[in-house]
Amino acid sequence: MKGSQNGMALFVVLGVISVLLATGLHLARLTNESVITAGHQADRFAARQMALSAIHLAMAVLADDAEKTDIDSIQEDWADPELLSRMTEQLGYTRGRISLEISDELGKIQANALLRRFPGNTVNQDQVRLWENFLDLHISDDRSRDIQDPAAIINCLKDWLDSGDDGAVSGLSGAESAYYEGLSPPYVCADGVFNHVLELLNVKGFDPDFLSALQENTERDSSEETLPKPPAALGDIFTVYGISDLPGEGKTYHYPGRININTAGIDVLKALLPRGMDGFAQDLLDYRAQKSEDGEMFVNPLDKGWYNRVIDLSATEKESFDRMIRYDSNIFKAISTGRLNQAEVTISAYIKRQQQEKTNQWICRIIQMERN
Repeated sequence: MKGSQNGMALFVVLGVISVLLATGLHLARLTNESVITAGHQADRFAARQMALSAIHLAMAVLADDAEKTDIDSIQEDWADPELLSRMTEQLGYTRGRISLEISDELGKIQANALLRRFPGNTVNQDQVRLWENFLDLHISDDRSRDIQDPAAIINCLKDWLDSGDDGAVSGLSGAESAYYEGLSPPYVCADGVFNHVLELLNVKGFDPDFLSALQENTERDSSEETLPKPPAALGDIFTVYGISDLPGEGKTYHYPGRININTAGIDVLKALLPRGMDGFAQDLLDYRAQKSEDGEMFVNPLDKGWYNRVIDLSATEKESFDRMIRYDSNIFKAISTGRLNQAEVTISAYIKRQQQEKTNQWICRIIQMERN
């Protein structure tokens, strides 16, 4: 009997030890996970601060650039990835890594410039031609291959932007709220400006399926030179920025839509050039980027009218081209990433550069910021 009791007592003791051991291990695991979580949160906070410091560095670089020159181009300090890398190294962080990239928003097609003014419903014909050129270059003429129609897409873009027309549909292919409310899920037509470039994907015809079709057009047979080239990401081609007040017009405003040819990418340059001259876009890019034999200096100044040294336009073409271009900018995008251990934070900041009236000093301010 006594042996049986001793056996039972041992069994109970072993059971208690097992429970305590399991509880201890669980608590240890929770404690370890809490320490890891706290450490990761601290690293992420530090990575965010590193990324923010790089954004402020970008603002300082852009303000300093405006003091030196009245043009903005790929030849300047703010557009030099290697120089920006060296600058971020001087921020003083002994742990982690920072990357910084600055691009010009006005080297892109201003999506809101399709209308002459807001509120309103009158299109800017120069911008219509720009859109026609861009879409023609990226949509196949072969309707068995591509059923998209540039005119239809432009009509839908206009209807998304315009107001004061009692919801009238543009042409036979436009789309107002009646169309969008019939979708799943339903939504309404903005009847106003795009506030983010991804809002373009809400427009009838300008959706993910359309963008995928653009990519497929080049993948079906790369040997056919007549096939359209796929565009870069939306944010590399289009911008929603560039607003300008109209003096004496009360609350009326507009988007001039003039594009900086010193920074525009190849897809945008092709759309800017007269019909049939898109092949010269690469010549413009090469001219802008040409350096001396040692690779240290750019050899071609990007002064006003420099494109005349590269391409030959008629008087009418030159007049139209000049209405569409500029050589400077006041809106930039800075993308910075802070990395520390396993934590990584990327911040995208849209920066407006302006000159103070009283002091004439150039300053920069953030007009929109996004974080991953």
